[in-house]
Amino acid sequence: MAVLATVKVTKDFRITIPKEVRQFLNLEVGRTLVFFTIEGRKGSVCMRKA
Repeated sequence: MAVLATVKVTKDFRITIPKEVRQFLNLEVGRTLVFFTIEGRKGSVCMRKA
């Protein structure tokens, strides 16, 4: 596992996707992201482009 960046959660439970992650995923405005878990990786959530 490689850590690209870390973020803080605001009081409204919002985060900003760091530039390193946006570039790595080649994100564009309006793109949909999917958050998912992997069986056996308790306590982890992954993210990918939809």
